[in-house]
Amino acid sequence: MREESKLSDGVVTLSPLGPDDPGRTPAPHPWEPWRAHGPVRILGIRAGRLVGTVELRPAAAGFARGDVDLCVSLRPEARGRGLATRAVLLACDHARAAGARRAVVLAPAETPGADTAAGAGAGAGAGAVARRAGFARRGQISRADGALLDWHVKELDTPEG
Repeated sequence: MREESKLSDGVVTLSPLGPDDPGRTPAPHPWEPWRAHGPVRILGIRAGRLVGTVELRPAAAGFARGDVDLCVSLRPEARGRGLATRAVLLACDHARAAGARRAVVLAPAETPGADTAAGAGAGAGAGAVARRAGFARRGQISRADGALLDWHVKELDTPEG
C-alpha cells in the first residue's frame, strides 16, 4: 500500500495518519511487551472523521513468519457501531495484499459469564471484534506479569480469508 492510498468499504476508510491528525503517536498499549518488536504500520480509522487507529505489526515477537499482529483502538464515542470490525476486515485485506498469511489479535482472556463490556479496560471488546471479523480463538498465552491473553487467528491466504 502506498502512503497516499486508502482502503475503504464505503463506511470506514483506513489511511495513513496526517501530520495534523490527533493521536498521531498512539498511547502505550496495555500489551506493549508483546508488541514492542518489529516494524509497525499505523493507519487512521475514519468514518467521516478520525475515530481511531489500527496497528499492523508484521514481525511481532513470538509470531510465525507471515503473521501480522492487529491492534485496533477506537475513541469511546465511536464504539458499538461496528467500526472496529470493519477496520479489522480492511486491515486484513491490506495485510493479505502485503503478503501476510495469518492475522492475529491478542485480547484479554475472557472469563466465562463475565461482563467484558462493563469496565474491563482497554481491549475488553477485542475478542468480540475478532470473532465478528471471522477470527478463531486458538488458545491462550501468558504475559510476563501472568495475565492471560486469548490468541485469535484468521487465515489470509485465500480471498475469503
